Formats: sequence, structure tokens, C-alpha cells
Amino acid sequence: MFDFFRKKNNQPEGGDGSAPAPQGNGAAEGARTTRDVLAEFTAAPLPDAIDGLLFRVSMADPSDPAASSGFDAYAARLLSDAEAPSLRAIAVEHPVELRRLNTTGLFWSIFDDSTISAGNRGTILRIESVLDRLALVSKALEGDEGTAYVANVTEAQCSELDWQVLRSIANDANDYLTAAERDNKLDSQYGTTGTRGGNWDLSTRFASACESMVLPFRLEYRFVCDSQTSTIVANVSLPAPDVFPKSRFNAATGSWVDCAGQRPAAAAAYALRLAALIASAAFGSSVGITRVIVNGHEGSIAGQTVLSLEFGRIPFTMGTMAKIRSGEFSAAACECDPAALFDMLHLAQFAANLGDDGTLQPVEPLKAELSVPYTPVAEDTRPIPEDLRALLHADEVRDLDVMSEQDPELGARYRAIMDEKDDSLLLAVAQLEDIVAETDKAAQAAVTVDDAADPAEPRRVLYCENVFARYLTSLVESDPAVRYVRASDIGQAARSSLSRIYRDMGDLDAAEAQARVCIDLAPTSAPAYNDLITCFAEGDHYDRIIDVAKEALRVAVTGNDISYVYYRLAFAYWQTGRLTEALACYLRVPEASPMGEAALRERNDLVSEMGNNVPGNEWDPTACLRTAGVPLAPLDDVMEVVGRALIELCDANMPLAAAPLASLVASTQRNDILHAVAASLRQGI
Repeated sequence: MFDFFRKKNNQPEGGDGSAPAPQGNGAAEGARTTRDVLAEFTAAPLPDAIDGLLFRVSMADPSDPAASSGFDAYAARLLSDAEAPSLRAIAVEHPVELRRLNTTGLFWSIFDDSTISAGNRGTILRIESVLDRLALVSKALEGDEGTAYVANVTEAQCSELDWQVLRSIANDANDYLTAAERDNKLDSQYGTTGTRGGNWDLSTRFASACESMVLPFRLEYRFVCDSQTSTIVANVSLPAPDVFPKSRFNAATGSWVDCAGQRPAAAAAYALRLAALIASAAFGSSVGITRVIVNGHEGSIAGQTVLSLEFGRIPFTMGTMAKIRSGEFSAAACECDPAALFDMLHLAQFAANLGDDGTLQPVEPLKAELSVPYTPVAEDTRPIPEDLRALLHADEVRDLDVMSEQDPELGARYRAIMDEKDDSLLLAVAQLEDIVAETDKAAQAAVTVDDAADPAEPRRVLYCENVFARYLTSLVESDPAVRYVRASDIGQAARSSLSRIYRDMGDLDAAEAQARVCIDLAPTSAPAYNDLITCFAEGDHYDRIIDVAKEALRVAVTGNDISYVYYRLAFAYWQTGRLTEALACYLRVPEASPMGEAALRERNDLVSEMGNNVPGNEWDPTACLRTAGVPLAPLDDVMEVVGRALIELCDANMPLAAAPLASLVASTQRNDILHAVAASLRQGI
């Protein structure tokens, strides 16, 4: 039935593929270990570390195993095949940082994915995969002893263990399949718990499983969890054939043989094993999941779909898992035999095709009828869950939209005014005042119409500096019946610009008046308070800045907004002589934030000024701020609203409305699992 997988002779040349058992150590104390070799890749710039290893291997005395071992030699072989020496030229233009992940022990390359070419990206990921395979080979060599000395390792041994790693990626499938029996630590967020088996529970469980997978190639993935149709659809990246080994050691002949021709079959076999592993994680998210579709994309999640497989729960748990548990699925005999593996999957449907060279060809992904629509928020007329309407002051999903474009012509007009304002500030003021008047009139007209249509729900005009601010209205409005009309983005920008121009003209009273209206229109947006803070700074009213900054911190939620307010508050405290409060605020500005460098510089100056009065080790900066009445942003009541809206919107099949909140929670907690959930809620499949 699946003869298309038998188009090529996919069996590796020579040997049964089984890896020899790790040799005992017995090396002298202080001898190099495989971990020492791997540590060198993060101890120096990656191009230097790679070239250093290649040089050491090329110059090593073959009779001195301490100088260059089989592990070093195999690393050099793989890196050369991956064209690793070309990394230096790439890194000159696109800096590459290599980190070792504590969770999996694997490597992770950090680079700017938005500016790099597909070819250079592929080179970096090929090198990363080489290092990951070496890390997994090292782990296999260590065995129960926990240490593998390079003097005892042969290159042939590394080769066989490398292939064993590649064919064994699905061996942990049973552990993922039974994960639904365990607690989900991410199901509860800030006092709200998702429905067991609901979309939030499914999403966090599935992402947790994917993030914990120890794989020899980087896994990129996006997914949709649909509890209503009992389905999970996952798009995953598949390694291209050119990242697989070009040669292997033939134990029968005692020599290296070229296996480049088997790379397409090896890649196809890996793809099927990965699909089975992903399916186990999806079925293991809940006993309620009965259908899983895995779409494989070559090279990256943005690559072409080359594999689309649909798994049914019972055929998978009874059929596929039996082959995985028995070891047949990872047997050396089907190492490069995708046809044999395909027969073990017991698929409900599939879309796959091999080219003449054995490479997986582009296919149309299987259709998945889901109840999770990815309708843009501005166009989504579905009702919001009833128990969220009072909290969010909204009735339909589209009521939450604050990001869609409003009036491009007005935007062009505003930009033209700002481009020419230096020619005549008075003319710019008049033109900006016209924009403010026009947009205010339009907003009030919308309020009047809506109030007449539904007098039971009074309307207010609201501007949101960012998408998060729209969800926080319950913090500033106690009447649950109130609904909001979206203010003009350009109108708010014009008002803010007026405040700045008045300030530049020396009219601080007019600047303050405009800044206060900005806050009135955007009470849940921390950046809306910035103009008033700056206005007070121009007049040296630092005591007033303290009061305004405290109000801003009550609604600040993003890291950059929070750090900016603390930065301004720190300087205000400094100028009013409250030096310990100033120091405590500066300490809450991360060095990596946009204001981090300036905050560090000012903090050092402050410490110098404090001299012997710098607080000792017993000083608690957090307690200092609490005593001063400074909010510790983000506040608990803010995050409680975020957590509740996030989970309930996600469980209600409203992914695009929930996605910004998931991103916020992920950033606040610095949690990779939640970042993966947020990306899938935002992008879907």
C-alpha cells in the first residue's frame, strides 16, 4: 500500500547498525572528557571554537590519544561536512551566540532571524544540529558512569551512537502519551484555572511536551488545540536531507563508507519518527483528544509542507505504540527505511510523496475541520463569554480591537504636519488643534449614537496605547455596564504632540492641560502618563512626578513600560532628596531594557553621592518601595485580570483575542512554554 516509500534502496551499507556499548573509563584524574570538549564551544566565540577544534584535530599526533580523541575527530568530521568554517564570514555580519540549555542539555544558537538569509540560517542550524548530536552521543557514552573520557572513545563508536540517536527519537513516546495523568502546573494563571481538557489546558500541556523533547535537530512548531472537535493539529519543522551524516563507519569492513545517497531516506525516516513523537504528545495532552494531524515543513516552520499525517487515537495507542515499545520502530534494520516505519503508523489519512531521489516532495496538507476560527479581532462579531463582559466592558470580540487601522488619510495628514512643524510651530499647533477637534467630535458623535441605541450601557471614549490596555478597564471603571468607543489613534497622537510643542514653546500650563487629557482618555495606558511626567520635569516639579509615576505603575504591564516609569521615578526621588527610594527604583530597571544603560549610569552617580550612607546588605529595596507607597508593577490585580481573560478567551475558542495576553504572561514569567503557546494562538497553523 505504501510502495512510494520503497522507491530507493534505503538500507545503509554494512553492519547491523547497532552501537557498541560505551567503554569503561579508567582514565587518570584530570583527563579530558566529552563534556570538556563540548564546553569549549561556549567558552569562546563559536567560529574560534570550531576552527580551534579543526586545527587541533588536524595537528594531532595519531599515536597520542590525549591530544585528539575519536570524539574530537568525529566532531571535526561532522563540522566539516556542515561547512562550519564558513560560519566566520556569516558571524561578521550576523553575530551568533551559542548557549547551552539547562533543561535539555542541548545547544541553542541565537541570531537575528529577521535579517539573515535562508542559506546562512541553514548553515547556522546545521552547525547547531552537529553540536546537539555530539551532546547526545556524549550522553550515550557516559552511560551509568556519568563521565566519558575522550581517551577511551573511538570515532567508529561515535558514528554508531550518532545513528542510534537519530533512529531513537520516538523512544520516549510512552512517557508523553501518559502525561495527561499528571498535573499541569501552567493550567492556573493568577487565580484562574482552565477547564481540564479545555483549549488552555491542552495548549500548555502540548507545548510543555514539545519544549521538553530532546532532539538532534531544532524543533520549530505551531499548533491549534480544539477541544470541541477533540483535535490537535501541529505544524513542525523537519530537517532537510543535507543535515544527515554523509558517511558512517562500516564495522564489517573496518572502514568509512559514503552514505550521502541514503540521506533522503534518513530524513524521511526521521520525519516519520518525529511525527509519531508529536502525535504521542498530542494524545497525551488529554484522553479527550481522538484525532491528531501532523504537518511536516522542510527546513523550518515556514518551509513547504512535505508530509501530512492524520492519526486516530485507538490505532495509534494500540498499533503504533506497540511497535515503539517493542523497539521495532527504532530498530537498526529500518534506520533508513521509511516504508517499514510507515506501515507501523496505522494512519487514518496521509499526504506524502517521494521524488526519484527519495526526497519528500511538497504536498497539500490534510484538511482539518476545526471550531477555532482565526478571524481578525476587528472583524469577529462573536459574543464574548458572559462572565467576561463586565470585566472587559465588552460584548463582542471586536469590541476589544484597538490595533486595526482607522483613518490612513488622517494619519498621512498628521505625519505631514509633524514633518514640517519646525518651519512654524504656531502653524503646527493650529493644524494639530484642528485634528484634535475633529477626532473629539467624531468620538462624541459615536458615543451619542451608541447611548441612544442602548441607554442601559453608557459609553465612554477610550484610547489604548497598546493592546493590553484594553483588557484593564475594570481597574479604572467600577460600573460593569459601561462600554467603550475607541478613540482616534491620530487624535491622541496629535494631542500628545501638542503637549510637547507647548512645552518646547515654554507654555507649561498648556502642555500640562493637553497631557492631562491624554491620561483621561487613556487611563489604562502607562505611556499616556509620560507627557505629564516630562512636563513636570521641565518645571522641576519632582514631587508631582512621584504622584503621577505611582498612578502609571498601577496600570503598567509591559516590561519596557514598567522599567521606564521606575527610571523616571528614581530620578524624581533623587532630586527630592529621598536617596534610598531612588536607589530602590533604579534597581528595578533591568540593564537590558531600553533605559537600562542610562539607569545604571545614574545609579552609579547616586551611589557615589550617597557615600557612606549606601544601605547595607540587610536593606530590602522592595520593602523600601512598599513603605514609600510605590506600586510593585505589575500589580496582582492587574495580572489577575490578565490571567482570567487569557484563559477564558482561550477556552472559548477566541485565540486572537487571547494571544496578546499569553505573550504578556510569557514575558512576565520568562517562560518558553508560554511563549510557544502565545505564538500558536497568534499565528495558528
